[in-house]
Amino acid sequence: MIEIKTLKTNRLTLKKLSLKNLDDFFEWHKQEQYYVYLPTKPKTKAECKKYLKNKIKGYKNKTNQVLLWGIFFNDKLVGSVNISTLSFAHRCCEIGWGISPTFHRQGIAYEAISEFIKYIFNDLNMNKIKIVYWKPNVASGGLAKKLGFANEGVERQARYKNNEYIDVICCGLLKSEWEGKRGKDNG
Repeated sequence: MIEIKTLKTNRLTLKKLSLKNLDDFFEWHKQEQYYVYLPTKPKTKAECKKYLKNKIKGYKNKTNQVLLWGIFFNDKLVGSVNISTLSFAHRCCEIGWGISPTFHRQGIAYEAISEFIKYIFNDLNMNKIKIVYWKPNVASGGLAKKLGFANEGVERQARYKNNEYIDVICCGLLKSEWEGKRGKDNG
């Protein structure tokens, strides 16, 4: 298993969560808008506390299937990024993210995920990162493209919400593509 290393950008810190973050976490997990492209519904404060306790316990005993970093802006928890389906044998993983609706369209997701990708490729030595987003989620699609992810196909009717089946878009980013993109951005 891997260590949840603290990552920093110019504006953000990505680090482990604690119960001290419960109020910020609940603030955006209670919003209906946050769950538009998620299969679940807004959470109660008790559900958020239980979820955080489980993640914190997983940091210690390394049992979590999903490794979670909080995204902090001015010491306020404004989102999270995670790694799931991590395979050191195949050198690939899947990532996901969520940003408080209050902090949408401020470049926070791009900045946080860029740093996260750098960590995954450089520190964890992965070769490929995968993401999956719901087809109607235009913002995540745009972010994936901006980050350099290539569309690898559609999983038809892979999600179900509000009595409707929804397609998901599968994307991938190779380490060589990321390094090439970084070279162009800096040149």
